[in-house]
Amino acid sequence: MFSFPARNPARRGRIIRAACAFGAALFALSAMGALPALGETPPAPLCFDGPANHTYADGKMWINIQMRSTEGPEPITYFVCDIQVTDPGALKTALSGDAPRGPREATADIAERYGAKLAINGDAYGFHDKAIIVRNGTILRARRTSIYHLLMLDGAGDLTAVPDNGTGDGTEFAAELLERGATQVWAFGPVLVQDGAAMPLDDFRLIKVHAREPRTAIGQIGPLHYVAVVADGRSKNHSVGLTLPELQQVFLIARAKIAFNLDGGGSSTLYFCGEVLNKPAGGVERSVSDILFF
Repeated sequence: MFSFPARNPARRGRIIRAACAFGAALFALSAMGALPALGETPPAPLCFDGPANHTYADGKMWINIQMRSTEGPEPITYFVCDIQVTDPGALKTALSGDAPRGPREATADIAERYGAKLAINGDAYGFHDKAIIVRNGTILRARRTSIYHLLMLDGAGDLTAVPDNGTGDGTEFAAELLERGATQVWAFGPVLVQDGAAMPLDDFRLIKVHAREPRTAIGQIGPLHYVAVVADGRSKNHSVGLTLPELQQVFLIARAKIAFNLDGGGSSTLYFCGEVLNKPAGGVERSVSDILFF
């Protein structure tokens, strides 16, 4: 279901920031005993040790974000986002222009229109014409290819890597995925982690596996417990980026059962409560075709 753009995007952003701040204030008051408990602690332990730099909680969603930086001749900065929810439908997607192949927009602009608390750029489905693409239970494209890996989200909120080594028309395969419960199917890759184990990466040819680049990826730790990673890159004084093996290790340390690489490079963006937390390559947000958000 698509919605119309907000009439005043700047005001929309202020409302989202105020809502996040209000939720954080309620969380703090409940933790102090000044209000009834809102479920102030997440259902499961966080996927990282140490403090979070950014938090949000409202009793139905817990977001904790840790920023990590290394110094040296090749500095690296990346964000690890622990997201826990009570609603199996909390992980959503949205298209630029609110329509298939709509005009491309910045991640933050799409996120604000949908009232997202946290959003990352998606799989860049709008930049090519290959693969199986499903959004909100609707098949947008059904073309089989071995170039892209597929990630499926089902109605229970579970992520599953879907092998696709076929070619040609994918109508039957796409329909099969819907029968298996697919609500979303993203196409990019590679699959970084499967069943809690590292997956081989060197056979993936869509992008350079060992190059240091900005990265965006998402994974799942357990039921309704997700982890997203956004790494900055292409900035020698701030962050040179992560290789895919390094990104894979971040998810293994986070105890992810599955992890999947999304579009990266200049598209890599982390939006949280009305602000872009990372520094997109090139200094400004790139316009993208889709986002994932909570």
